Amino acid sequence: MDTNRLKKFAIEARNILKAGIAAKLTSLGFDNKGEVAENLRPQLLQGGTLWNGRTLSEGFFHQWMRLYEEVQAKGVNEVYEQAAYTWFNRLVAIRILQKNGLCEPVSTYADSAHTPQIVNQARQGLFPPMEEASKRHLLELLDDDTKVTEQFAVLLVAWCHANPILQRCFGTMEDYTELLLPANILAENGFIDLLNHTEFITDEEFRSPELIGWLYQFYISERKDEVFAKKGKFEADEIPAATQIFTPNWIVKYMVQNTVGRIYLDNNPYTTLAYKEKWQYLVEPAEPTPAEAILHYNELTDLKVADLACGSGHILNECFDLLYDLYITEGYTRVEAITHIFRDNLTGIDLDPRAQQLSLFALTLKACQRDHSFADAHCLPRVLTMPKVQLPLPTDTRLAVEIDAVNTLLKDAESLGSIMKFDLTPAAREWVVSLVAENEAAALVIALTERYDALVMNPPYMGGGNMNEALSKYVKKNYEDGKTDLFSVFMEVAIERLKVHGLYGMINMQSWMFLSSFEKLRKTLLDNYHIENMLHLGPRTFDELSGEVVQNTAFVVAKHSSSSQGGTYFRLVDGKCCADKKQMFLHAAELEAKIYYPNVPQANFEKIPGCPIGYWVSEKILTRFARNLALSAVAKPCVGLQTADNARFLRYWHEVNLEKIGFGMKSAEEAKESGLKWFPYNKGGNQRRWYGNQTHVVNWENDGEEIKSFKGAVIRNPDCYFKSSLSWSDISSTSNSFKVYPDGFIFDVCGMSCFNIPNRINLLGVLNTKFIAVVAKILNPTMHFQIGDFKKLPYLKIDKDGFNNLVSQNIAISKLDWDSHETSWDFQQNELISLIDLTEQDLTTESVTALCSTTAQGNAVIQQTDESPHAIKLQDLVERYHQKWNTLFMQLHSNEEELNRQFIDIYGLQDELTPDVSLNEITILQQEEVSIEGNALKWHDEVILKQLLSYAVGVWMGRYRLDKPGLHIAHPHPIVDELVPYTYNGHTIEIDDDGIFPLMAADSGFTDNACLRTAQFVSDVFGAEHQVENLNYIEHTLGKTIELYWQKDFWKDHKKMYQNRPIYWLFASKKGTFQCIAYLHRMTPYTPERIRSKYLLPFIETLSRKIADLTTRAVDLSTAERKKLDILNKQLEECREYHDRLAVVAEQVIPLDLDDGVVVNYAKLGDVVAKLK
Repeated sequence: MDTNRLKKFAIEARNILKAGIAAKLTSLGFDNKGEVAENLRPQLLQGGTLWNGRTLSEGFFHQWMRLYEEVQAKGVNEVYEQAAYTWFNRLVAIRILQKNGLCEPVSTYADSAHTPQIVNQARQGLFPPMEEASKRHLLELLDDDTKVTEQFAVLLVAWCHANPILQRCFGTMEDYTELLLPANILAENGFIDLLNHTEFITDEEFRSPELIGWLYQFYISERKDEVFAKKGKFEADEIPAATQIFTPNWIVKYMVQNTVGRIYLDNNPYTTLAYKEKWQYLVEPAEPTPAEAILHYNELTDLKVADLACGSGHILNECFDLLYDLYITEGYTRVEAITHIFRDNLTGIDLDPRAQQLSLFALTLKACQRDHSFADAHCLPRVLTMPKVQLPLPTDTRLAVEIDAVNTLLKDAESLGSIMKFDLTPAAREWVVSLVAENEAAALVIALTERYDALVMNPPYMGGGNMNEALSKYVKKNYEDGKTDLFSVFMEVAIERLKVHGLYGMINMQSWMFLSSFEKLRKTLLDNYHIENMLHLGPRTFDELSGEVVQNTAFVVAKHSSSSQGGTYFRLVDGKCCADKKQMFLHAAELEAKIYYPNVPQANFEKIPGCPIGYWVSEKILTRFARNLALSAVAKPCVGLQTADNARFLRYWHEVNLEKIGFGMKSAEEAKESGLKWFPYNKGGNQRRWYGNQTHVVNWENDGEEIKSFKGAVIRNPDCYFKSSLSWSDISSTSNSFKVYPDGFIFDVCGMSCFNIPNRINLLGVLNTKFIAVVAKILNPTMHFQIGDFKKLPYLKIDKDGFNNLVSQNIAISKLDWDSHETSWDFQQNELISLIDLTEQDLTTESVTALCSTTAQGNAVIQQTDESPHAIKLQDLVERYHQKWNTLFMQLHSNEEELNRQFIDIYGLQDELTPDVSLNEITILQQEEVSIEGNALKWHDEVILKQLLSYAVGVWMGRYRLDKPGLHIAHPHPIVDELVPYTYNGHTIEIDDDGIFPLMAADSGFTDNACLRTAQFVSDVFGAEHQVENLNYIEHTLGKTIELYWQKDFWKDHKKMYQNRPIYWLFASKKGTFQCIAYLHRMTPYTPERIRSKYLLPFIETLSRKIADLTTRAVDLSTAERKKLDILNKQLEECREYHDRLAVVAEQVIPLDLDDGVVVNYAKLGDVVAKLK
């Protein structure tokens, strides 16, 4: 099926019906709250109803009042949602019946006036069976040909009630539903029009019993989005929408063939049918099922199969097909086969009554397709939902106690569904059996206390945090091993409801295979039961769900221990979509990639800490777990601080006053005694190896006094604060990325850290090898890698000469890279400028790598040679940049491969791993300076030059000085000495007097405009001799003029570089005619007034003069000049409007507190600064 088309149809239909029914409710007098004005309520008269000035039938009064009562009880939204679904469901079902030859046309048009066939027939005296009162009402309506919609409503309700399939599958429609048939139901582009002429659904799809289930899933997809958007627990009526998902058909076939099919084949080993050819998803075990492990049955009618979370019946339909074939093969007639399947073999249960109805309909349709005698619905499948009634209490006192306990549990049935446990004595169960024919609660209790030969399910996925109180409490009490998620609860349910040697097939989330929260569940399964086979599907199993979050596995478990028998596994995680995974499974033996893993002993899994289902793990890797200590035995991995309010306590380091940050503290005592407020904070960060991700600071003033007193904050492992560590991020979507953190850091709950490490450098090297990447994915193949996973890693060390030296060099290269960007607090100088005095000899591989050894424990040394002014081409410096960083990048790449090679050689893993490292895995130059194309570095020189221009802004603002390395002014209120001019390259460099300058056109009238400053900066730094050539090179590389870059792109680039916490704030009019930036650390309460008086008012005067000059020559203006005049007038209007807003802010003299951070401070200035997002 083309599910994209079906989804469009279902959503469009839902929206059409909801809008029509909402309009109908309004026309019936209801407002959007469900209230009705007194004068809009109907009045019952003798033999009729007076409503809205019209005399109607008495039946209208009773229908209206029933509708009113329902709205008051349930709310207007629920009533119109229910009515919309009812009409959608019935009309689609009728269309399906018609397309399958099970009824005459009902809603198709009889003429160009859009008259439905059922109305056309009624006008000819042909009515469906109906009550006498309805018939009288219809005859009145038929006297007026304009009331086609009303006629259609009466006839449709009667037809649905008279049709045995619809009546028995979906039940009686509420009497008021007739009133809510949308007035536009028959209009052009209305729902019937959409249904009759749809291009969304083909005739072949209409003949598929699964169609109505697919449409239901998509019909409720918007409801599902609403439920997931809501934070907190799912209420009982939200559980169906939250947990509905349609299983891909080939996976359903896999589960059914390897449970029901396998049981049949084990009992009929000499069958002559070519089932292996027909059942293409049947997995052949490495060895036949041992005789003592076979589940035996006498007759096919004894084989009991169930889906306890059946949804709309997709799995039940597949079970039907397989069982039907078996019955026909064994000589049963079609009627006998279907009757036995419905009455003896199949059971379905779902807590969503709509889904249960759809299952009934789909299975009944499938039966009718085999034999039309089932069209009278005399025999229906056993598909149950939660009962509306309870069990009557028996007179026997002892039995009454048991039944009362059952009734107590049934009160929460809408939340608990199939996981309810009924502990009945044989006598009590026998008494309940006697009630099954007349009591729906009895039927459910018996179904949930049955023992089945096979269970096949796609259970609901719902984490414990989303369970409502009743569900959560019950799960914790009754399903200790599986309580983490509802799908794992169903794994326990399945085992409990199976007969010994029975089989259950299930698709659920792969998390149970690996995560520590499911360890008890795994251990119980591995010790007591047997995984027969598994399709490890990974991400992208459900094409309707994008991304990596939902990762699945489908598997079959036998209810007996594994003994010596191994399981068969298929690794399909790399499939790009569901169809891709299907082909991988079908052609596993032909593909080069390792997909098929036969006869894997379950005992292997228990050799790995935590017992993950690592079926693909080789014996050599298993040996490393067995022979080596776990890391937790030799080091101290720790979870860090949880502030409970990061916006309150964390800042990017560049947001706050540098003088209030305490770097390099050795202990909490030293930090407290310093009197400083902010301290470096390891928050995890992006994928990066060896060194880096040092971006945040935390308020730990007075030993964390404020955080410690803050409600919800969790202070973990404070004895490790300020100590050096190895660290990694909680979330990692690609390869392992461990790095070193020096002394002075507090660490976050997401900045996983390890302390007290023997030979820290050696361990860091091992942790960043491919072996650990492989092992980490065994322990936890999700995007998370947590402390519990780290503790289970085997402790390995390399005593080979040079290993530690390579690791140290890798740290040094990564530190050099991190500190070469101005977002590092150890930034010294822009890279291009640092290369000015380097010679060719300095850029050789030996010299560049030697540079790393000098910076391994400290910062790069910046040499200044102002005595002899230099002149140099920027293009030459960019080439030097390429040479230097290409050397470092490739050296780091070579080192990582050599570390892998040494590790592989020492531990004899040549058959398991290669030392190769992809260039994409090298984690330096991460600010888009390079990309990897064709396994080579592609340089993005525009990024390198943008970094230079950003540095230039810092020089102009005084954040940096050209003659000294590192930060200069990163604090408020600089003293006079910090602002005095200085000499560089024979030029006097002036620091801006107020930390403000314009980003406007060159003719804006300001000498300190950014584009003019750029020309001077290029001359001062690189020499006047090449100024023009260098400026042209910048513009050519940027792909635009320098003036345009400052006006259009600089601030966007700056926001991106500084993680949306800019240090240069943009004061700008609505369309950017006027733009100034101000340096946060030098801003005062008078900065807005300074911008207004020094820049905005003079610019307004400049615009006014230009307008006046053109206006005086108005008669003689050319077309271009007139256009320019029009633009100038609009710009003047824009700037005057901005002036009015800026003046209001300036008058307030708003103080900024750097401790509050950019977001809070920025908001204080309102709309006079450009939006952050």
